[in-house]
Amino acid sequence: MRPNNVFVIGLTGGIGSGKSLVIEYLKDKYNCLVIKADDIGNEVKLKGRECYDDIVSLLGEDILGPDKEIIKNKMADKIFSDEDLIEKVNAIIHPVVKKVISEQMDEDNGKHKFVVVEAALLIEAQYFDLFDEVWVIDTDKEVRIKRLMESRGYSLEKCENIIANQNDVDYYCLQSDIFSNENPESDYYGLRVIQNNSSTEDLKDAIDEVMEDINGRLRQY
Repeated sequence: MRPNNVFVIGLTGGIGSGKSLVIEYLKDKYNCLVIKADDIGNEVKLKGRECYDDIVSLLGEDILGPDKEIIKNKMADKIFSDEDLIEKVNAIIHPVVKKVISEQMDEDNGKHKFVVVEAALLIEAQYFDLFDEVWVIDTDKEVRIKRLMESRGYSLEKCENIIANQNDVDYYCLQSDIFSNENPESDYYGLRVIQNNSSTEDLKDAIDEVMEDINGRLRQY
């Protein structure tokens, strides 16, 4: 599912971890093609797109607005705390998102040496087979809360509630190990944890070290 001669990085991390900063740096310095899976997930739910009919059939027309488009908040309210519905919705959306990601990489036709696919639920959606490796941006809870309160104006309670409902690095590492063990013939290298608890320059230095390691690995082949 991955194009030849292209290194594909899956990028994830909790809210406020600094994924956007990492994406911009990779795009600007390393000329990476950036694909945002969450944006694709929103697009394929639009009227006339691949997932629209199945989602409306599953959840009902009361999730639609006057223009017959799916209203994100109504859909979220409908599936909130219903694990069965969440699994059914994910089963509709995630295969289509993976297909679109693969198509976009194919359309790029190797113009970019590196592709970065960013997704909040990248690991939960089991996208491992799309990637050469996965990066998790890991940031202390207190730092994330401070950033969210300053940049988005969130209350402390809202920050804590969101973070409490997101998986942690231990979960990400476990899922990566499970995939690697179950797919020993895969080209997937594994998961990297990149810390982002100090300055922007420190984060950029960490990224440069990782990219140097990857380029060194690629030169061996």
